[in-house]
Amino acid sequence: MSEENETNEVVTIEELRKCVGLTISEFDEDLKSLRNAAIKKIKLSGIVASKIKKEDSLIIETIKAYVRGNYRYTKQDIATKFLAVFEENKNFMRSTQEYTQENKQNG
Repeated sequence: MSEENETNEVVTIEELRKCVGLTISEFDEDLKSLRNAAIKKIKLSGIVASKIKKEDSLIIETIKAYVRGNYRYTKQDIATKFLAVFEENKNFMRSTQEYTQENKQNG
């Protein structure tokens, strides 16, 4: 599996449906597109791709915040709050070596 496919599967479509309150698959392509956009923004901000993994709750919640913030809210203040969480988390991660540098292996 390529690195891009692995990062795209960090948050499953079922998890995305649940986080926006859906039980049907009708909007799966929209959710996948939002997930992929969130991951791309995280990578472009300087987060190393290998750090984007299922086991990292900060990464997961950051992606979910982006999806929630961009998914069909009629009240703009709700969307704004989720997008602020996305930006805050992304900025925190990009300010730390844990997320911006590959692990050095003892060799």
